[in-house]
Amino acid sequence: MHHHHLSDSALRALLSTTEDEHAVAELLDAEVSRRLLLLRAVLDASDDVPEAGPAGVREAWRLLEDAEKLQPAGFRTALLDPQVGLWAASVFRRLSRVAADAGDAAPDEPPLHAELGFLSLLAASVSLVAGADFRVRVPVWQGAVFLPGLGRALVGGEAWGWAEVEARDGVATVTADGARAAVTADGARTTVTPDGALATVAPAGGRAAVTADGAQATVAPDGVLATVVPDGAQATVTADGAWAAVTADVAQATVTLPVDPESDGPGWQGLRRLRSVDAGTALTLTLTLDDLGPYPAVPGLQTSGRLSPAQFACWQRWFDEMWPVLATGHPAAARALSVGLLSVVPLPRGERLRARAASSSDAFGCVLLSEPDDDAEWLPAQLGVALVHEFRHTLLNGLIFLTPLFDECGELFHAPWRDDPRPLGGLVHGAYAFSGVAHYWRTRGADGLAGFEFALWRSAVQAVLETLRDHPALTPLGRDLVKTLDEQTAPWHEEPAGTHEHHLAHLAATHHHATWRAHHLHTPSSHAKALARAWEAGGGRADAPDMRPVLRTDPGACRLDALALLARLSIIAPQEFDALRAEEEPARLVPGVGVADLALVGGDAEAAVKLYVDELADGGARPAAWAGLGLALSECGETAAGAVLTEQPELALGVSRLLPTPPDPVALARWLAYRPVR
Repeated sequence: MHHHHLSDSALRALLSTTEDEHAVAELLDAEVSRRLLLLRAVLDASDDVPEAGPAGVREAWRLLEDAEKLQPAGFRTALLDPQVGLWAASVFRRLSRVAADAGDAAPDEPPLHAELGFLSLLAASVSLVAGADFRVRVPVWQGAVFLPGLGRALVGGEAWGWAEVEARDGVATVTADGARAAVTADGARTTVTPDGALATVAPAGGRAAVTADGAQATVAPDGVLATVVPDGAQATVTADGAWAAVTADVAQATVTLPVDPESDGPGWQGLRRLRSVDAGTALTLTLTLDDLGPYPAVPGLQTSGRLSPAQFACWQRWFDEMWPVLATGHPAAARALSVGLLSVVPLPRGERLRARAASSSDAFGCVLLSEPDDDAEWLPAQLGVALVHEFRHTLLNGLIFLTPLFDECGELFHAPWRDDPRPLGGLVHGAYAFSGVAHYWRTRGADGLAGFEFALWRSAVQAVLETLRDHPALTPLGRDLVKTLDEQTAPWHEEPAGTHEHHLAHLAATHHHATWRAHHLHTPSSHAKALARAWEAGGGRADAPDMRPVLRTDPGACRLDALALLARLSIIAPQEFDALRAEEEPARLVPGVGVADLALVGGDAEAAVKLYVDELADGGARPAAWAGLGLALSECGETAAGAVLTEQPELALGVSRLLPTPPDPVALARWLAYRPVR
């Protein structure tokens, strides 16, 4: 383990809108040392918990040390496995909580002995890669033994039981500890309960079939004795007329690992790799498709689970289509990804044009991605930018682990890429990630989808950098980061984007900000009441006190990207967009959008005004309708009324909610336009 000091060139590369393979390599070296420190901290902290003994923590540590000597490169690879990072961070936090006597385990936490026993799983994986002969006791997690970087053995048995991993002469096996099982037979049917799992024996003539948890076995009677072999475990059956008894002294399940652990085999599911090569540059991307790991990178986010061979083939095809786009159009980013992107966790397909992506600070190089939409022309570029986006979060997390960029403060802010108010750290992360996104689209042209995305995200980054600039909670390096991003992105605003694409980006950005305000900012009660009284008194302007709105997070705020989504749809699938405009209830197909939104994006501002007015006549209208109406009024030339609804939608919303009946929203906007706008 070493003290780490980023080189000047690596630091310059990290504080920029682009990616650099050498900087990534330095961050990986630092991450190795951080993981070693975590492992040591877990080892030391485990001395104080009784579960460490049965979990074999010290024995696993010694096995891990021996394996590292045999195969240092394999040890490093295993240590950098994102699942190992997630485990190490999780168990260290848990041991810290135990030491502080800070409460019982959370309902979704595995038993502590199982978490501590993960060290044995890591030691077994490294030893197998090193080709060592060994035997180690490991925990069973929900009927499976997960070996980091290799795969999992389905051994059944107790949910949180034990198993043994053994390697001899190049053959590796996983054998689950067994328990006694009893069988009673009455007539032709017999119920078997081995390790708590129900099975049914249905004799047919001289032979019978046993199905236990989906595993087929055969009972072959021989006089009064018979042998039951479920999953290789042997038991003796003694028969007396119609009654039988089974004594299973060694009820074990054994799985032999295939020679190539990526391959599936009886009882074994291998961790498969995605491998893509760009023929022109010969640049290769190799990463794990992790559909097996027990530790979620983002707790609560549903993943796809184990993919079928056909599903895996789809992911391989998508990456094969994406990788040449990155390698030839964005070579620096591709080289950086080839060094530091370690795994992808597949997520189920989301809503149309709302692909999901995520990452974790504890899992360097791991990206969670939903299945992409079936837009063949755009899929490679969309998948590529998703990887760049999330990988930049990984890079910034790696830098933050070495040196802080900000101090946490209690403020919350608008982030143009989120529905909810974000803390300062989220704003820094977003500015960093989306500066890379804007740079990506900048190189792909000024028209079409690329022109729209570039115009949208350069505007978003500029707005956030203005918020961050000179913020007192930034550290000196954090200020350097903001300054560098500012310097590199400022010239982009003079670069051309298609006129139509730029206009759509303006609509989308303004609508998001205004809708965010409508959801999360609230006009002080005294101010809103004074304005409502003045409105009811005859529409004369009231001398109400001008007060700043109050931030209260609305947990129901979602899909604030409605106009951006529709803009994308109008560009990449115009026929689909037109079909959606013909729908009476478009939200049934694309949640979060209204008929007025479609008219606005489609260029019919007058129709949009009428449709927004109709929607706001209903007391249950979307807060987003006020923002949309403001944009539509501005498009029709009513800039003052439009501005009050896009810059202070919470004012109109607050006043309207106090009135006994919904007001004419256009008249209210015109009236409020005479009020000072902050």
